Formats: sequence, structure tokens, C-alpha cells
Amino acid sequence: MKRLVLFDLDGVLLHSQENMRQAWDVVLRKTAVNRPFEDYFALIGRPFKDIMAHLGVNQDIERIEKIYMTASFDFLAQATFFPGVRDALAQIRDSGVKMGVVTSKDAPRTKAVLAQLDIRFATIQSPNDKFRGKPAPDHVLIAMAEAGEDPADTLFVGDMETDWQAACRAGVDYAHAGWGYGEPIKSVHTLHSISELPNHIL
Repeated sequence: MKRLVLFDLDGVLLHSQENMRQAWDVVLRKTAVNRPFEDYFALIGRPFKDIMAHLGVNQDIERIEKIYMTASFDFLAQATFFPGVRDALAQIRDSGVKMGVVTSKDAPRTKAVLAQLDIRFATIQSPNDKFRGKPAPDHVLIAMAEAGEDPADTLFVGDMETDWQAACRAGVDYAHAGWGYGEPIKSVHTLHSISELPNHIL
């Protein structure tokens, strides 16, 4: 039995692909960025500035990020929780297992999304200027420290290779969200529905 479950947000709890697409379309209209959404989407799981670096965008990044985040807020209704998320989280909560979120989504949007859930998370970690984002283990380690739990008692649920890498580097077990946006990872346990998660950890 695990004492702490950490979740990535986009692609695990939140189905936000259309929200991202619409926000990226605004970036393409308002900036000189010319990379298609598919190139951006392939890199999600990393902080926005890291994605820009991978795309070769090295100018006006703060302005581009502000345009993207503002548009994403405007289209937030397009992001919905995956089927079964509310029930699975409630079951885990009622079992006494702590939960947390480790995401590459900025703090304001993360808080706006999680406020829609009737769940108290022990820790919520978003990118900041003090620590490295995924695939670095920094935020996973901070989340465990904040929740007061050890790596042996923690499970990280993600959907991208960056999530798996962060979990490995933090020394925690990992489960792959097969309903999410990333490809399956060899030799990693894949959950096909979030409804499987309570039985996997309890």
C-alpha cells in the first residue's frame, strides 16, 4: 500500500489537448512562432520555457508565454477531467492515502483547475525559478518532503516519458496513464483506466 500518490495533471487528470490547441493557435496568430501545434504537443510535460528552447524559440519567450497562458485561461472550459477521475480520487482519499500534483502547468491555471475538485491535495507543485522542471526530479522530491512521505511509500502517475524520468530520478515507483498523451514505456506498468488505480495502490 502506498501512502502518497502524485499525479501529473494534463493527460492524467485533465483532458486538455483541445485547450492547448486553441491557445497555441493564438500564439501562432500573435507572434512570429511558426511551429505547428503537433511539435509543441509532442513536448508537453516540460515547463513552457523548456519547450520553447526545444523548439528553437529563443526570443520574446516571456511575451509568448503570457499570450499562451492568457488564451489557455480563456479556453479553460475546453479542458475537462477524464472519465472516472472524480470517483477514483474520492476512493483514494477515503482510504486515507495522501495525494499530490506535480505538473508543468503554471500555478494559476493549476489552481483554477484543481479548485473544481472536492479533493484536498497534500502538495501541489508547479514550475518556478528555484527548481528544475521535469524530467528533473526536483518537484517530485519537494512534493514528498512537503507531504512528509518517503520514496518507498510514493507512486507517481504520469503519461509522458518526462514523468517516468522524473519518477526514476526521484526513486519512486511509476505507473503510466495509458489514457493520456504519451506513448507506452517498455517495462513500465500501464494503467488502462484511472478506475484501476485504487486497486493498484491499496
